[in-house]
Amino acid sequence: MLKSIFRISTLVVVVSLFSACKKDWNELGSQLIALDDMIMLSFDTLEIKASIHKEDSLSSLNTSTSFLGSINEADFGVSDAAIYTEFRTPSSDVVFGDDAVADSMILTLKLESYYGDTTSTLNINVQEMLEQIVTSATDSLGEDSTITFYSSQNFEIDNINLASLAYNAEPKTNTTISLALTNDLAQSFLDANPENFVDNTAFQEFFNGLYISCEQVNTGGLLLELDLLDTQSKITLYYHNTESDSLTYDFQINSNADKMTRWSHDYSSTNIESLLLEDDIDVAYVQGGAGLRTYITLPSLESLKDSNYVIHKAELTFPYFFSVNDSVFTIPSKLGLAAVNSEGKLEVLTEDQNIQGASYFDGNSNVLDQTYTFNIARYIHKVIAEGYTNKLALYVPSSVLNPERVLLSNGTENTISLRLFVSKQ
Repeated sequence: MLKSIFRISTLVVVVSLFSACKKDWNELGSQLIALDDMIMLSFDTLEIKASIHKEDSLSSLNTSTSFLGSINEADFGVSDAAIYTEFRTPSSDVVFGDDAVADSMILTLKLESYYGDTTSTLNINVQEMLEQIVTSATDSLGEDSTITFYSSQNFEIDNINLASLAYNAEPKTNTTISLALTNDLAQSFLDANPENFVDNTAFQEFFNGLYISCEQVNTGGLLLELDLLDTQSKITLYYHNTESDSLTYDFQINSNADKMTRWSHDYSSTNIESLLLEDDIDVAYVQGGAGLRTYITLPSLESLKDSNYVIHKAELTFPYFFSVNDSVFTIPSKLGLAAVNSEGKLEVLTEDQNIQGASYFDGNSNVLDQTYTFNIARYIHKVIAEGYTNKLALYVPSSVLNPERVLLSNGTENTISLRLFVSKQ
């Protein structure tokens, strides 16, 4: 079992002279003192405990982009992304004409970007959804309520494949993916009762949508970021009737069509499964794609409450290390940090992040030092003065839209650290 040895210094006061520093600080209360009077408090014998937790309550419904694919790497295991999406008719009272016959039916998906190994082959499958994505409900009193779908949501699907494709990425030339759906599906649209095409409510009841997925890869792999709202993302029905031999009709994925990425992760081949049960670990994991967060618990700072210190700056630094797969599966350029309340929910560090500003709060990757650093003076003040939660969560911002991940180093030599820069009142 891995045991964490996160340490930050015991309450040993180290007096540091800052005469060589520029006097242009804007940290909390810094305008009241001279920098020569600054004191740095560091802690190196009290543990900062770290643990990892699954992100199991994130919604990926109707996000700006969607993900499709499969990746498999030693440190983070298997991550799969699939898509549920509805379609809409751009007009009402659709008429296909007499004796309409299907020629083909093409599903086109607009590519936005890639994550992973672009030399990998993805085996894509398409199936029909057998239930609607219903986002609201009405109770017996006529009151409407919103239904929340998390990124692990499953909908019932038909097991019959409507399309299959062995996809190989060509980043410089490929901007779309095209999949030929079965002619049986195409003909079923043409043979259906015209009442199914009177409006989109009728059409949605007739055709619930498509489930687009990939078979799991054995190693490497790739995630495709798709823009389903782009006009190129659609189903095109090619057909002919007694009047014309070259007709088309598009079924769109517009802003009224519900869609979501279904994220899933399998950590069984990694250390993560056992570490999820621990509250004090050596190596921590942060993963997007609704994957993993790292929680840390700071040591008690109660002894500072009556010390008459004014906190001017508080630096919380997370060291990370590069793995052999980072050249393919890149790390986040920025991480997020939030407080974890007594109910286990995240609370934004409003004073530090919003009032002080993003550049002050930081959280960006420092490639030279291999660290992420956050400035959290107002949060630390709140912990000391008000007994606010001393538990924090480190995560990938907009996780359902960013599959990047990183390993945090927290051994005996390269540890998470907290430094307080204070002065006496």
